[in-house]
Order: sequence, then structure tokens, then C-alpha cells
Amino acid sequence: MDSTNVTAGENATALEYNNLRKDLVLGKALSGDETDEATVTVDASDLTKGKIRDITLGGNRTILVTNAVKDQIIMLRIKQDATGSRVPSWSGSITISWYGGTAPTFTTTANKTDSVALICTNDDGDEFEGYILGMSK
Repeated sequence: MDSTNVTAGENATALEYNNLRKDLVLGKALSGDETDEATVTVDASDLTKGKIRDITLGGNRTILVTNAVKDQIIMLRIKQDATGSRVPSWSGSITISWYGGTAPTFTTTANKTDSVALICTNDDGDEFEGYILGMSK
């Protein structure tokens, strides 16, 4: 059995689990797309999507991060669709303390991408430090 048909924590041997971890670390599942909905829910426990999550905004969207654990890092690439002018916001269910004290103003130009990193800071998984990694202008 190879790592493509192993789910961590479900009937996996140590070797199979280690192979899955290598796939995640070495790039096989480093990033994944999130589903575009009115509220884009980023399930931090879904390791099949890796640490980098791609969100393409098809409208003004609310972003919610769930199931994060303390010290977990999640990177988000937030991309405008071909129309642009989409405004992302953060769910009131989470708190983000942005580095520098101010939340970023996201790029609204069509097909441009902004990147942020969130670090979970509490055991409840609903408080984060936010860092701007790159802004397209």
C-alpha cells in the first residue's frame, strides 16, 4: 500500500503514515483549493489540502478557519476571479490580530493574488496572528 490510499489516523501502519507525512512535506499535497461559497470554510484539520490554501473569490466572501490547533500555521492565497472587485472579510467566529495592528486591504484587481499567513494562538482554535506575505497591486 502506498500513501495515496492512507488517511492519517485511520487504519494506517507507521510506515504508511510516515509516507503520507513525506508526501505532505515534500510537496505532493502542499496546497489545495477551497470551495467558493458565500462563506469559504478553511478546515485546518484537512491535511489532504496541505498548509497552503487557495481561495478564488467568485463574489464578496467571508472566510472562516475551523479546526485549527494551537501553533498551527495556515497560509492563504486569496485570488480575484476574472471579474475582480471582490472583497474578502473574516468571519466573526474568529479573531485575527494583524502584525502591525491593521488588517490588510486586499487587492481587487482581476486575477491578482494576495497571500497571508495565520498562526493559531489558542487551544480553542479561534484566535490567530495574521501576517501579510505578499500583496499584488
